[in-house]
Amino acid sequence: MKVISVIGISGSGKTTTVENLIREFKHRNLSVGSIKDIHYEKFSMETPGSNTHRHREAGAELVTGRGLFETNIIFPYQLPLQEILSFYHHDIVIIEGDRELNVPQILCARNTGDVEELKNPRTVAISGLISSQGENKLPFDYPPLFDARKKFRELAALILEKTPPLLPDFPPECCEACGRSCRELLADILRDKGQASECVIQDGRVKVSIGGKELPMVPFVQEALAGIIKGYLQTLEGYKPHQEIKIEISPDS
Repeated sequence: MKVISVIGISGSGKTTTVENLIREFKHRNLSVGSIKDIHYEKFSMETPGSNTHRHREAGAELVTGRGLFETNIIFPYQLPLQEILSFYHHDIVIIEGDRELNVPQILCARNTGDVEELKNPRTVAISGLISSQGENKLPFDYPPLFDARKKFRELAALILEKTPPLLPDFPPECCEACGRSCRELLADILRDKGQASECVIQDGRVKVSIGGKELPMVPFVQEALAGIIKGYLQTLEGYKPHQEIKIEISPDS
């Protein structure tokens, strides 16, 4: 799954860019998911007084409203984006409004001042209202500029070419097994100086899944877990070194 984020100040053209990219990816027969990261403090999709609102007010920790044509699941707290992404199994997911996730970013800007304020090593392209100024007015060292209303095909092609599968985002002190931090690896990939295959976590020799979802683990945790499990198993009859070990734990254990 490839994940990108479209960022920018309000009114810079983010939603227009997202809309045109979704249409183009669908035209390419890709499955597409989207996430809108909303920063308005009073925002809620819940309607006060509705049945589901009454369930929530009574203390339900998770509320689901199922209609004839859609299902809405309401959490009474903010979920981390990484956890939200675990619900997605699409070819590409576009997030509008998030600046923190370790994914390539399309920066929608009104002017060069916006670009200077918001661009970072994860910025793969520039779009939005600034595109009406013309490409020849941007500094040569800026990421490429695309008018998402006219050059959405070219922008989509760049995204598919540059965006790796979703990478982990561990703090540098937890994992630099590839020789750099997760964010530095992504920045190198976007500039053709690295490859996603360099991430040792993606191909770890110890894998743990809960409910079918794999848990990311830094090499230190993988080694510690492997050592603990092998230490116990070595005391059992039938243990053979250098053999693959599989353990299944039922939910009722």
